[in-house]
Amino acid sequence: MAIIRKLRKTTKNIPTRSETVAEYNSDELYFSIWSYKDGDLSGEGTCKQNMQFDKEIAKNLYNALKSFLLID
Repeated sequence: MAIIRKLRKTTKNIPTRSETVAEYNSDELYFSIWSYKDGDLSGEGTCKQNMQFDKEIAKNLYNALKSFLLID
């Protein structure tokens, strides 16, 4: 699994064709998110994508989410 070292804002279109489930976990070093293939709402299939963030990049993600949620 690759660790995300840079988080960039983009203007790409956000496709929303179907729904899926995601899982997350963290330890003392990383925050990880796993998402499943389109339509897998049970999360029993194969993980399609995973992302690992160290604390520095997780802070960047946190700030982006705060902006999205209009917090602060």
